[in-house]
Amino acid sequence: MFEFKNILYAINLDLEKVSSAKEAFELAKIFNGRLHIVYVNNILAGYRTPADHEDSIALRVKEEVPEYLLEDTEIVYAALKGEIADEIVKYALENQINLIVVGHKHRNKLFASVFDSTDVKIIDTTLIPVLVIPEKSQV
Repeated sequence: MFEFKNILYAINLDLEKVSSAKEAFELAKIFNGRLHIVYVNNILAGYRTPADHEDSIALRVKEEVPEYLLEDTEIVYAALKGEIADEIVKYALENQINLIVVGHKHRNKLFASVFDSTDVKIIDTTLIPVLVIPEKSQV
């Protein structure tokens, strides 16, 4: 049986709503694990968001996740810079992560055929289990 005591949730602050964050916290509660909330500012894509430090990430999480899930959950916030998938995998290895949780935003077929998504890049570069949660529609 898997024991996920160190869970990494890769947060995308570019989304209007981070619907998969709630599921990551629920997993941490179920497994009584530590949850690492990791944001990567992709410097190759240019400046994307002013939230490049842990306080901004924590504030966003508090806006998105119900209070009862935040209680009694050990949370580690990390802000990184670099290529997103590479930084997430590197952080996971350095911090003994047992499960990586990522959201997935549906793209049209043309976009998907030209660009790899971050979740696919993570899956292709790590042996750590990865859980992909579709982001709910932003309608």
